[in-house]
Amino acid sequence: MKTQAYVLLFLLVVVALLFCPRTYAESLTTAQIKQIEEIAKAIASQHNANSEALLDDMTVSSRAVAVLRNVQIVNVLRVKKGLSPSELKEFSDELRREILPKACLQNANNPAFDRGLFYTFIYKNTYGEKLAEIVVNKETCM
Repeated sequence: MKTQAYVLLFLLVVVALLFCPRTYAESLTTAQIKQIEEIAKAIASQHNANSEALLDDMTVSSRAVAVLRNVQIVNVLRVKKGLSPSELKEFSDELRREILPKACLQNANNPAFDRGLFYTFIYKNTYGEKLAEIVVNKETCM
């Protein structure tokens, strides 16, 4: 599951780089914001087209949606109901250690990421309980 997720994230970054010219303006124009939002939509669409590859014994589903410049990826896992706060914290901390370094490295030269594109990884169990939420943006990568 981990390797497939990273391959997909790499492909999503490549798509973002293809659609986003390199500019470093401090404030963004309406057209630039719209362009980044379109990149987020393309990334979400690409994720959903390849989401079957992310399914395994633990992962029931993985869907993405673009909300403005945010690509939200919701993963539903087969995890028991009612995990304790300490178990949830341990799970979240482990995910953060796994996701952040690789996502930050893959987006290090991504102009869209520099201009506000970001990812929110949301993990839920099959009972609908939120297990963790990890945000990857320029600030979390510094």
